[in-house]
Amino acid sequence: MKQPLALRFDRIVKDNLPKRMEMLNVLKDGAFSAEIFWKKGNGVKSVLEHMGRLSDFKGIYAFIENDKFIYIDESSYVIRRLIRHYKGNSKYQMKLAHLMVNTNKEMQPFYTISDAIKAMENMKIVFIDVPDELERQLTTLYLQCQFECKYNRFE
Repeated sequence: MKQPLALRFDRIVKDNLPKRMEMLNVLKDGAFSAEIFWKKGNGVKSVLEHMGRLSDFKGIYAFIENDKFIYIDESSYVIRRLIRHYKGNSKYQMKLAHLMVNTNKEMQPFYTISDAIKAMENMKIVFIDVPDELERQLTTLYLQCQFECKYNRFE
């Protein structure tokens, strides 16, 4: 039986959020090279094999540049989502690249999607399993704010 929503929320906020933040910081030292996600010929199956996983999973992922978290998001299919950041065919699928272009537009007016993808190729990536949808969404927002990720925008 599921706990009432208020109790779940309280447990997540009090117990899980700080632990997830600590977990992400610990994982940063062993972050994956982004190459595995953009390398030609690599798809979900080969990435999962490389990581020793049997299937894709629900969780949170973070892009790291110069040892700083710059973008954190969540997905019901983390590996598939990470691959689409590099190999997608729409603005939604390549969301980080588009955010980078829009953010850098004022300083570098000729900064393109190709420039953003090239920069993303040198990043590191970490992720954590978070199967519970409420916890995943709350944790994502919490981490985005705590790490002041430059490409997670709140207007």
